[in-house]
Amino acid sequence: MKMIRLIAFATLLIAPQVVFAQYKPGNVCYISDNRIYFQLDSRWPAQRKGEISRLFSLDSTLIEKAFQTSEKEIQAGNTIWSVSRIDHHIVEISKQLEAPSLDVSTHDVLLLDEELLDEELPRGPEIRKPRRPSLISIFRMLQWHYGVNDFKDPSAFSFSNDTATFLLKEYTNARRVVLSGTFNNWSTRKQPMRKTSEGWTCRVHLKPGKYLYKYIVDGQWVPDPVNNLEEYDGQGGLNSAVYCYNHIFRLAGYPKAKRVYVAGSFNNWNRNQLPMRRTDGGWELPMFLNPGTHAYKYIVDRKWITDPGNPVMRDNGSGSFNSYLGIGDTMTFRLSGFKTAGKVYLAGSFNGWNPNELLMDKTDNGWELAYHLAPGIHEYKFIADGQWMTDPANPASVGEGVFENSVLTFKPNYTFTLALFRDAKKVIVTGSFNGWREDACVMTLKNGVWTCPVFLGPGKHTYKFIVDGQWMIDPANEVWEGNAQGTGNSVLWVEP
Repeated sequence: MKMIRLIAFATLLIAPQVVFAQYKPGNVCYISDNRIYFQLDSRWPAQRKGEISRLFSLDSTLIEKAFQTSEKEIQAGNTIWSVSRIDHHIVEISKQLEAPSLDVSTHDVLLLDEELLDEELPRGPEIRKPRRPSLISIFRMLQWHYGVNDFKDPSAFSFSNDTATFLLKEYTNARRVVLSGTFNNWSTRKQPMRKTSEGWTCRVHLKPGKYLYKYIVDGQWVPDPVNNLEEYDGQGGLNSAVYCYNHIFRLAGYPKAKRVYVAGSFNNWNRNQLPMRRTDGGWELPMFLNPGTHAYKYIVDRKWITDPGNPVMRDNGSGSFNSYLGIGDTMTFRLSGFKTAGKVYLAGSFNGWNPNELLMDKTDNGWELAYHLAPGIHEYKFIADGQWMTDPANPASVGEGVFENSVLTFKPNYTFTLALFRDAKKVIVTGSFNGWREDACVMTLKNGVWTCPVFLGPGKHTYKFIVDGQWMIDPANEVWEGNAQGTGNSVLWVEP
């Protein structure tokens, strides 16, 4: 198995047409203009097509349709794929990314180049176990961690005390306007808007997060005319997107500063992306942040500073400090013993495997650290006086030897079950949710049923069971789809 490296070219000199001109069969996927593109080659053997189908969770029938169709669009389920033929052998398919706030600019390009597969990536003093990520894994790397609204008229939306207020100033002559979106299952009746002197208004009780919506004006569906955040609706139109905030960055003072920005781990430390707004007492920026721990700093007229109003700071491992904040629930990591150790650190997939960032606190029984985690599957290790080790109290792990990591599922929301094969020695569930790994998500047998709790994000997930090395679809799930191997994958959907 070899590692696929992700390369982001954020420059005006490299654009999609350059990729086309220099096309090689190894360049399969890139992202540009908030769309994801796949370049497929009809000369690939069946094994290669199957590999691409599995790695990127692309339906094999979609790939074949792309080669055969003369149309400019293909519909697969609820997704519309654009089709463009590059030359006699190469066809390109693309679709809109679901999250408009991905940190991918107009000129960013993402390539997966097989010429780089022989290289491995460092993980502190070790080397990460190489594996190929599925498309879901790529999206996790790129998934949005924050959201900021972008309204032409800021009065069109407000959020306070778990109440969102929508205001539509247009269509004053309409007879009836209804607010519809993901928060009410796109109901055409549940949220009728009230006509006022300012326009049509409606209040909705919502939790912090991201929502899609439209207005229904006298029976016609229209996006919000003053909202710049839009997403393709799968029907040839657009949905408006809005964020209900759960955090406000505030920096007191600096009245003479010309520009103040906030940057952090949530936006890949982009220093010019999130300008703060001047207030009477300083600067602020409301934002939605995903659950988890976020490092950040302020940039005041190009000078980076930690947050003077936040006492939580940590060494970032590079000789300076960052401010930190946590959203959501915490997980307390504990390591018993090692009382003579001078320092013990925690490192994992949740902090980029930084070995010098998360210094644990010494206790009477050993070491511990409370850390805000996002729901999901996380890998981690302890580092005691420079020595990396798995968690001796956690039997769940992935990998082998020096590549072995402890693994935990935080806040699981779904449990896979298999009520067969009681005599099997080992049963694993794998799928698009974990990159089709064969060494993770080991199931536990209890009362004759194999179970494995996991966290699944919203959307479609394909999966299979591996029973003593034999792959099989879920016998209790009638929903499945074809794959390149002709064996099929079980399918389940998680509602937002």
